[in-house]
Amino acid sequence: MMLEFKENQMASDWFEITPCQSRIFRISEPALGPLHGSHSWLVVGEQRALLIDTGVGVAPLAPIVRSLTDRPVICLISHSHYDHIGGAHEFADRLMHEAEADIMANPSPELTFWGGWLLAESFSRLPSPDYDFSRYHITPAPPTAFVKDRDDIDLGGRTLTLLHTPGHSPGLLSIFEAETRTLFSTDALYDGEMFFNLRCSNAADGQKSLTRLLATGAETVHPGHYQSLDSASFHRVCEEQLRRLEAQG
Repeated sequence: MMLEFKENQMASDWFEITPCQSRIFRISEPALGPLHGSHSWLVVGEQRALLIDTGVGVAPLAPIVRSLTDRPVICLISHSHYDHIGGAHEFADRLMHEAEADIMANPSPELTFWGGWLLAESFSRLPSPDYDFSRYHITPAPPTAFVKDRDDIDLGGRTLTLLHTPGHSPGLLSIFEAETRTLFSTDALYDGEMFFNLRCSNAADGQKSLTRLLATGAETVHPGHYQSLDSASFHRVCEEQLRRLEAQG
């Protein structure tokens, strides 16, 4: 009981929860800069809930999710970079594109990109007074099932469609809810510096993915980093990123 209380207190102090429309919650780690941490998104249906990504993993995420829904939770891992997979091991039902699945069994600093990127100085405060960053690691959490482009996830009363949007990484997934015209663009698009020059990145694939996202006609975009976008901002940011990629050749 004392351990559970400590974990719950640590989680509530570390994460910031922002309710959005249509039973959607943004779960963020504000003590990390926008490119050192990322947003997780919880989408609640009548029978199940979908958790998109799981943060850096320095504080327990499951208590936060349990505080927001009592539905069974499906954890969707958009890609294998450290800031999206840190809490994946806390959830039993884990979905992912097979292109990056092997990394989840061996989430080394090099493969998950935190080595040399995430530092003690990346934190404006630590998750607890006794937290020791020198012991930071990603707990292995292999996916329990693979998903692919155009797969649907039925949450009961709402259905989300998976889009394979490689570029930033080979297995990157975005998620679209056609009924509400809501797009979860993960790291395929956000309003900030984007990275298509990492190991296993592909700028040409990134251009195709951005063009595909534009074609969804999304009216609300919830990205993995920075702020959500309305339709006009979505078009502006997407077209700016396309021009940058085209200029880079």
